[in-house]
Amino acid sequence: MKKTLLVLAVLFTLAGPVRADRGPVIWHEDVRLVQESQKAIILHNGSEEILVLGTELKANKETDILEFIPFPSEPKAELAKGNPFEEVSRLISEKGLVFQVISVTRSGEQSTTVPVEIRLSEKIGLHDVTVIKINDIGQFSGWLENFFKGRGIEADREKLSGVYSNALDYINRGYKYFVFDHVKVTEKTRFIEPLIYRFKTDRVYYPLKTSNLIGGRGAVEMVLILPGSLPDDIWQDIMKVFPVGDDIAINLSSSSKLTAKEIDAVCPSGPFFGKTRKIYLQVLQYKGPYGFKDDLSYNTGKLVPYAHKHKVRDRFGMANEFVPPFTGDELRDLREMFCPESDPKYIYDIIDYRLDCGNFIPEDEYEVYAALFKKKGLSGIPSGRVVLDNKTVRKELKGRKISKVMLDDFNKKNKASCPLENAFPADDKLVIELRGDGETGNVFSKGSTGISRAGFNRDRTRALVYVEHITSPGSGVGYFVRLEKKSGEWEIEGAELGIIY
Repeated sequence: MKKTLLVLAVLFTLAGPVRADRGPVIWHEDVRLVQESQKAIILHNGSEEILVLGTELKANKETDILEFIPFPSEPKAELAKGNPFEEVSRLISEKGLVFQVISVTRSGEQSTTVPVEIRLSEKIGLHDVTVIKINDIGQFSGWLENFFKGRGIEADREKLSGVYSNALDYINRGYKYFVFDHVKVTEKTRFIEPLIYRFKTDRVYYPLKTSNLIGGRGAVEMVLILPGSLPDDIWQDIMKVFPVGDDIAINLSSSSKLTAKEIDAVCPSGPFFGKTRKIYLQVLQYKGPYGFKDDLSYNTGKLVPYAHKHKVRDRFGMANEFVPPFTGDELRDLREMFCPESDPKYIYDIIDYRLDCGNFIPEDEYEVYAALFKKKGLSGIPSGRVVLDNKTVRKELKGRKISKVMLDDFNKKNKASCPLENAFPADDKLVIELRGDGETGNVFSKGSTGISRAGFNRDRTRALVYVEHITSPGSGVGYFVRLEKKSGEWEIEGAELGIIY
């Protein structure tokens, strides 16, 4: 049974025992621990993950707990800046996300004879963090007992056995790195300031099976900030790691595109995502017993580079509507995926999403445009800070010794003028804006700057484009410019005058 629910702004205020990503070790027999809310934000760029963890804890009396967290590679730990969970709750509310509710590596490091290496031991805010690498699981049990004793902790063998068994399970799956996070918990509910873990992995990773140490019931909430959205095939695989039953709810939200500024407000990560413009916010929730079959782990290459929205029929039962509606930028990502070359295999997607592919200019043409203006190279053409006419220039080129495929592509595209969008790649050294309707003059320089559509060779590694700058009715210059893509970046290869007066 499926239904659509609005995501409330109080997403992270669930009551009751909530323990998800880590396995707490409690060594006092008469202590009852309640984890009133467990919060996790996952950012992934394809090769590295940032995991932000925060928790609200209370106990029936003051006590210490030691949380046990496995990692696929050695993590770096630091305190989160600001309040990332408050920021992400605000974003979820602003984006109007909705839920679809369903009831239901070894990396070649050098070996060592040390059985357990301590890679970090540091006091970070309220956390006493120890990062270890297990090289010999056979000797981990003895090391673990000494580790507890060294901190004045008297833990019985049964509890230590549970930690050992959990570690053995992860070691057998290729995990070597683990974190012990020691915090003090009191009778009053206290938000334990969030920690950020940053580690190398090509998979989106979240450790669920450690929660099986606790047992009972609770909730898992993961906020995903990724270079794509979860498609149905990944979602079906993810479902397999959760228990099944009538009292279980697994909720996947729609996704919405984020700007670099919005991401930075949640987690100041600098150049973590590089130049990519396709970063999406999505939320995954689970409520039910702690009996996970596996961890959350999937390849980022399977993400789809567009927003995921829930599909409903319009009031006449005819066409599809999407909840929440796609923004203009999200519609562009759909067109980027399904429109280029009018591939017949995408015809049903084009119809389903009601996409207008007629005047679409794909992303690599905007990369070519940016290369024209990034640095001074063409006499009379502005660079660095440019305002472009909001439609492409119609142009034709004949009788030149240029690749026939590229020339034909250029002339075919430039039979008509097409509207431009603000889809230029992000670059601190370049500012490109589009002239608004009815605007006259140039914000950054006098005159008018225009560009044509770009023509490409067969493998899209060379391009031809026309660019002009007209300063007055009787003064201006234009060039036919050839570019080549080298190491992923477009560079000007040569240029010929098209007009000068």
